[in-house]
Amino acid sequence: MEKRWYLSAIDILDELSEDERAFFYQKSHNKKYSKGSIIFSPGDQGNLIYYVLSGSVKIYSLSGCGKEIIHWFCQPKDFFGLAEVCGGEMRTVFADAVEDTEALCINRANFEELISRNPRIAIFIMRILGSRIRQAHETIKDLVACDVRSRMAQLLVKLGQLCGSTCNDIVTIEKKFTHQEMANMIGATRTTVTEVMNEFRKSGFIECDGSRITILDYARLSSLIDPSD
Repeated sequence: MEKRWYLSAIDILDELSEDERAFFYQKSHNKKYSKGSIIFSPGDQGNLIYYVLSGSVKIYSLSGCGKEIIHWFCQPKDFFGLAEVCGGEMRTVFADAVEDTEALCINRANFEELISRNPRIAIFIMRILGSRIRQAHETIKDLVACDVRSRMAQLLVKLGQLCGSTCNDIVTIEKKFTHQEMANMIGATRTTVTEVMNEFRKSGFIECDGSRITILDYARLSSLIDPSD
């Protein structure tokens, strides 16, 4: 059975009643971030939850030597900043706007009141955080057990599910990801990612036009992923 990598794409607002949704919008405030803006950093107080209206947000850490380790990208209708608010902790990761981004922000007290009005929200939060934990565990396992070629194939499948559109078994990844960003997601170098992407293109797995990646043969590309997955 094919994995669904991006299980966190649950729009909690769709599960709210009209009154609950009105409460959310009333208690939230709108914020706009220009491309490259840092939304929060490790050590910041985790007292706000964010809901992406437009744009894209990168969640990442920095290693001791300054290497960027990307955990995931948040797209429109995604919440982020949940873990620290739910745990009453400080931020442990960075959140950057990778393009001009607009988000709604709601503080912890108001979000908890919203949960008290509709306890099912807590279940959706558990699912979102659980899927991200599973994704982190899979990434750690892949770094140990899989070669770069397999990890790259796995990443493209993941990105296809995250922000791709499908037509006649051809998957087009609409968002532009740089080779450096993809390298930071799979623990490789930019040069190696470029080499593997060129190999995939010559083999007919994918097609790149500079602004998007098209997976031409999803089944063959998926077959490169470690069968034990």
